[in-house]
Amino acid sequence: MLAGVVRALLDEGDEVFVLARRPMPFQHPRLHPLGADDTDANALQPGAFDRGVVWIHGTALEAPSQQVRGPCWHVLESAATNPARPGSQRRERFAALGNDDREVILGFVVEGNGSRWLTDEEISAGVLHALHHDLKRHVIGGVEPWSARP
Repeated sequence: MLAGVVRALLDEGDEVFVLARRPMPFQHPRLHPLGADDTDANALQPGAFDRGVVWIHGTALEAPSQQVRGPCWHVLESAATNPARPGSQRRERFAALGNDDREVILGFVVEGNGSRWLTDEEISAGVLHALHHDLKRHVIGGVEPWSARP
């Protein structure tokens, strides 16, 4: 879902390291797939990357961000803004790691009498916007009203 981010960073001349569940649908000389387990905080070299974009589903949200010495944007689903769900203390856990963490919240799009989830293109464009503008918190689409979620 973040292939557009990877392509754009490659187009900008970056070396891009990808830890993903599936292989990238393309190859590039500056694209480096990593075969590490994203739940293993020791699988990658600490402080190995200048900045990071992390979208992890599961219990090891901190593991990849430990490898980033600069800003790290955490892509979070709209549930992170659920007013009925108490805080997960995620921010406190990230702060304890000493990383410069940032958030990109994935919302939804209200259209006519309904709503839909974001497309991969909208997600990539929003993540790139957060990176290029060094945003601490960025919401792609909307998260209100909560009852309008698809």
